[in-house]
Amino acid sequence: MNKNSYTLTLFFICFLLASVHAQDTSTPKDSSWTTGAGIGLDFSQLFQLNPKQGAGQNRLGFGGAINAFAKYKKDRLAWDNVGSWQFGIQRLGAGVLAQGTETSNIPFQKAIDELRLGSKLGYQSSENSKWFYAADFTFLSQLTSTYPGTDEYPGNFLTSLEDGIKRNSALFAPATITLSLGMDYKPNDNLSLYLSPLGAKFIIVSDDDIAALGVHGNPVERDADGNITSFENVDSQLGAVLRANFADKFYNDRLAFTSGLTLYSNYLRNPQNIDVDWTNEFAIEIFKGLQLAVTMNIFYDDDVRVQITDYDAVGGVSGLGKRVSLTQQLLIKYNLIF
Repeated sequence: MNKNSYTLTLFFICFLLASVHAQDTSTPKDSSWTTGAGIGLDFSQLFQLNPKQGAGQNRLGFGGAINAFAKYKKDRLAWDNVGSWQFGIQRLGAGVLAQGTETSNIPFQKAIDELRLGSKLGYQSSENSKWFYAADFTFLSQLTSTYPGTDEYPGNFLTSLEDGIKRNSALFAPATITLSLGMDYKPNDNLSLYLSPLGAKFIIVSDDDIAALGVHGNPVERDADGNITSFENVDSQLGAVLRANFADKFYNDRLAFTSGLTLYSNYLRNPQNIDVDWTNEFAIEIFKGLQLAVTMNIFYDDDVRVQITDYDAVGGVSGLGKRVSLTQQLLIKYNLIF
């Protein structure tokens, strides 16, 4: 990881420590702070020495998800903070990849790398009202760099397969930041509906080489042949934000479901094409604190080109385009409320 990656990782750790500190053991049970965290892991491993014909190849994969929250509620003031990071890598086979006269070990492929931070500050419009004046902030990026593969070894890798291959993503390249003002409706402790007619969205691609690819939503200029001739590192947008969050438990708290849906319409460009970011988690408690969890994220941004899945293509990808992106992860997860 580069310097920025370590900086943001340290920030996330500090967020967790602050959550713990906010709920000190000496604090009364009716404290204004509610904090907690969860960590989920997935792991797969297969080793073979001198495998039989048809036996396959070595496999090593691991990943996980970390989430934390710190919520403050006192009198008419409410402040909700959340953070999460999903990460997963895998390696198939053993030995080295031939690269001309040089060799290197088969690298790890990246499965997922998604960092999210959010904060919402609300002030109750009147005593006992379900409406809050609110300000909302979200951040979406990743921690590690990604390198594209080659025609012979397609995929997304943590390290470069050959000299000269440049990264296609990294921390803050891209990053999406939204800032908005609006009203938050909370009919109960499980549901929140936030609407902002005034929301600023920034797609940031801080690395020039990555920005020059023109795939992450930053503005680019193209010639008659479609080649990129110039680019900008930031796309500034102004639009409306609708955000819905739901969380509840069922069957004596053995089943838990959380869902967060964000819709964004850019007033300045194609407002009819709505950006969608929808995260979901369904968890079954195995025993106290330990869960089997399934996460599913659905994403669409009208300015972002994603890899188009094609099961008939080499590597399962056929070019780039505007498509709905779906991510699913199965985890063994441990949760803790401080």
